[in-house]
This record gives sequence, C-alpha cells and structure tokens, in this order.
Amino acid sequence: MGLDRLRTGEWVTEKPRKRKPGFTVRAAVERDDEILFLRAKDSSSSAEDGCWYFLPGGHVEHGETLESALCREIREETGLEIEGLQPAFLREFIAGRHQRLSPEMPPELHVIALIYRCKVSAGSRENFVHGVDGVQATEDLEWIPRSRLQHLDIRPPHLKVALATPIEAGTGVDYWAEED
Repeated sequence: MGLDRLRTGEWVTEKPRKRKPGFTVRAAVERDDEILFLRAKDSSSSAEDGCWYFLPGGHVEHGETLESALCREIREETGLEIEGLQPAFLREFIAGRHQRLSPEMPPELHVIALIYRCKVSAGSRENFVHGVDGVQATEDLEWIPRSRLQHLDIRPPHLKVALATPIEAGTGVDYWAEED
C-alpha cells in the first residue's frame, strides 16, 4: 500500500520504504574484575527487585566509524572515555521474537549489535544522567563483579558466560576496520 501525495498538480502513489535492521555498538567496559552496566527497572525484569542490566552503547550514525560511534555513545551515556577496544561479539536482536521486553522497547525493533570489550581511559570520570537516550527505565550505572553476573537479569543473557573471564589480547571476532 503506497502513500498518496500531490506532486505538480497530480496524485502519485509511492512505495513505502522497506524497513531494515539498525546497526548498534555496545561496550563491555572492564575495570579490575568488574564490568560496567546500565541498570534499568521495570515490569519486564525477572529479578525480585525489578532490576535488569544491559551494556551501554547505541546506534551508529551514517558516515561514522564503528569505534568513533562507540566512543561517542559511551561518553554520552556514562561520561567515560574508553580505550583498548576489541570487537568481541556480534548479536542480532529482533524484539518481536522476545516475550520479556521492557515496556519502553518498540516491538518492531530489529538491530545488529557489535559488542566490544574495552577499558576506561586513565583520568576518565563517570557522569550518568537519568533516562539516558530517553529510556526512563534506565536508573544508573553499576560496576558489577564477574562473580555476580550469574545472579542478575543481564540482557542479553549470553553475556553472563561470555564476560566470565577478563579480556585477552587477540581474542574475539575477526574484524577489518574501515580504511582511510
């Protein structure tokens, strides 16, 4: 079904644009034996306290490299500067296939996420603002010890196992960065 518009005195029918998945980057920011998560709270949580946790990050803008998008998103969401970025995991998320979604999650959301492992740059300071990226369920930042991951509602749940061990140089996905 097309959209009707008046163009130069006559109606034309345009084909609707095909929806495509978005591309996002996320960071498992590691410090000592802890990982930085955003903490959210809503009715979708399986935990008694209603909290669930996810990695900071967001959408890649057109013309932006993956690493510059990640650094920008982490700075916007946490105030932190990061370094030692290592692409580690590639994930596809199709919201309509999940039963336990945050009420704020658009059911038509479909994203592909490249998840990096990295560290905080020396001298960098946290600066969290409630409701980051308009998501009101997001309450705060929390550094979570690896030993606690198994006991929390972590999203995606694959991270509980994937982040159980510290970063090792040279591990992760094969990746070719954009060349200048």
